[in-house]
Amino acid sequence: MTKRLATYLADGIYDILEEWAHDERRSISSLVAFLLEQAAREHQKEMKQQSPPSDEKQGKS
Repeated sequence: MTKRLATYLADGIYDILEEWAHDERRSISSLVAFLLEQAAREHQKEMKQQSPPSDEKQGKS
């Protein structure tokens, strides 16, 4: 299932995204969804690497 998100962007950022999307022949919405997904997955990966193994969380050895 997909969700809809509305946001506000500074004019300069919008212009950069508009040009980038044009260069890749895609919509700004499609480009932004792709970039957000990449960033979220990278963040998730970093958080998993930083968290201790589940045994350490529970005080087990």
